[in-house]
Amino acid sequence: MLWRNRTFLLLMSGEIVAGAGMWISIIANLAFMQKLVPSDTVKGLILMCGLVVSILLAPKAGVVIDMYDKGKIMLFASLVRTLSPVFMFPALANDSLLWMIVSLIVMQCSAAFYFPTVQASLPAILSQDELLKANSAYLNISTLSRIGGTAIGGILVVSMDLSMLYVCSIIAYAVLAVVTLFLRIPPVTSRKIQEKVEFREILTISRQDPALFVGLINNGLITLFLGGLNLMILNFSELQREPQLMGWIYAAEGISILIGGLLAKRWIGRRNLVAASTIMLFFFALSQFGMSLADNKFMVLASFSVFGFVVAFFFPVTATIFQKRLAPHQQGRFFSFKSMLDRGFFLLALAITGVGLDLLGISSYLLFIGSVTLLFGLLTFFYSKKHKLDVRSHDEAAA
Repeated sequence: MLWRNRTFLLLMSGEIVAGAGMWISIIANLAFMQKLVPSDTVKGLILMCGLVVSILLAPKAGVVIDMYDKGKIMLFASLVRTLSPVFMFPALANDSLLWMIVSLIVMQCSAAFYFPTVQASLPAILSQDELLKANSAYLNISTLSRIGGTAIGGILVVSMDLSMLYVCSIIAYAVLAVVTLFLRIPPVTSRKIQEKVEFREILTISRQDPALFVGLINNGLITLFLGGLNLMILNFSELQREPQLMGWIYAAEGISILIGGLLAKRWIGRRNLVAASTIMLFFFALSQFGMSLADNKFMVLASFSVFGFVVAFFFPVTATIFQKRLAPHQQGRFFSFKSMLDRGFFLLALAITGVGLDLLGISSYLLFIGSVTLLFGLLTFFYSKKHKLDVRSHDEAAA
């Protein structure tokens, strides 16, 4: 049933192409910064610029997503995203970090509307029992596009000018805009006629529902690590003096996500999703401790494989918790709120990771972040037990 849904197929097809284009841009951006910016802290500050703007946009984006046609919102966001690589051409011509910052801001403005709209659209086009499978499929598709994008970007970055990488990104984003024209997403509410839609309503709901609270805490903790992942991978490559190690790490993580994604629905099945998301934090901590052996290529690749495998379970599980606990007319604002939190954690992660790598070194920093993950895993585990939280992928029980 899932793969016979035309709108879902179009969403995933667009994600494959546009995701590959995004990762080609990321590879090009890292290469561009590598020759101009020696400090990890400064690199982190540059990457933070776009995130600040997207955080400011998130409350407005959430209200817009809940009030208006989601297909048109995704089309507009896709067209805006197409402009992002265009601003890298003057950056390349003048070795200008300022133009790169403009490009990052445009990209994050598009993301502030596009990604929450996708998450809020899934319950409108699918049945409740299909959500966990759909979220797993969405993560797998995103991973495939990342593997393809990083592989293509890694080949292109050593074989041609960076400008050609940005041309590839523009083409990919344009294809997404065309695909988005054919989306048909049914409206879930007529509230815009009946009452004022307010963003602050979602803040109250998030505080009052313990399942949402645990999901946000767990999600935020992993996002805090992911926000600095590119800087860490670059650091692994420089430490071992192997530029190709970046590609191997992305590939190991990505392949593990694909394998885990195929097993997620079968292994999680009808189990308690809140408990599953909390237990996964312990495996995240294990992978981070393994990564701390930064000069051992085998341990680094093995740890990223474990990390990717757990990611394949974690994000579909938390997304399903959010979609099942919220009414349809609240999901646009909630996923915008979540996006705002994610970007806030990304900001914090870029700053912490940059400073941590400069001051502590990668091994000590990973031991620190692994200990924090382990501590929060214990706290959220006991909290969920205390409140007897129970959310299932099938409508059996809910606390």
